Amino acid sequence: MTLKITALLENQVFPPYKGVLVAKSGLSLLIETPKTKIIFDTGPDESFIYNSKKLNIDLSSVSTVVISHGHFDHCGGLPFFSTDAKLICHPEVKNERYYGWIITKSIELTFKKLSRKVKYEIFDTFFSKEEVYINDEFLYSGEIKRDKNKQYGVIRNKNKDENFSPDFVKDEGVLIYRATRGLIIFIGCGHPGVIDIIEYSKRITGIKKVYAIIGGLHLRYASPFKLWTIRNYIKKENIQHVYACHCSGAWGRLWLSNSKKLSTGQSIELD
Repeated sequence: MTLKITALLENQVFPPYKGVLVAKSGLSLLIETPKTKIIFDTGPDESFIYNSKKLNIDLSSVSTVVISHGHFDHCGGLPFFSTDAKLICHPEVKNERYYGWIITKSIELTFKKLSRKVKYEIFDTFFSKEEVYINDEFLYSGEIKRDKNKQYGVIRNKNKDENFSPDFVKDEGVLIYRATRGLIIFIGCGHPGVIDIIEYSKRITGIKKVYAIIGGLHLRYASPFKLWTIRNYIKKENIQHVYACHCSGAWGRLWLSNSKKLSTGQSIELD
């Protein structure tokens, strides 16, 4: 069965659509099979809707929206999207987040706000930390178990003594498609780590073969050692397609030998 993926929004515009479509830092993918239509992330604002209209794509038949995590460049478009589709995400997607550090219990440094105020309750929302089977084709991973937590900013606490706590982006989940050739894994930003994401996806599905990974891999500032490790892992696993976009960066793609870009307006098909 053919799987079609269209980038409704990504950091760059696919060259044929320059001057027609809008690109912003963020991610929104439309994923289609003959019987399922899913939006994975909505970018930072209404740009994904604008681009879909320019591409003559009807979003009214979307059955499910999956939000990978609560950073604004992935969930910020939700308030602009009027839909009856089911919304699936982690319950901690609602956390108020900032780019910043906790120096001591009494000293905190916060800068850019990384979350948006989204009224998730107005949608047909299903919050889950566990995997969710959308249908016989797709599942949402829920919270990804990882070997090591890495901090990405801070969370504002409510009803606690401390104002902020470290943000390990535990709410990040992925969308998994079970293809005949193996798993196709859609990744929002890759905060849990590419290898941990893939290994967890294999574990919860019981499928050991990964055919493709698509999305943000959070590699633009990665160390050469980390990139070398991921490169060797992808080779060892014989992953056929790597579409590294959004926060993967040119530096990350340079290290991943079989990596391809997926830009705003571009469509690809995988069997």
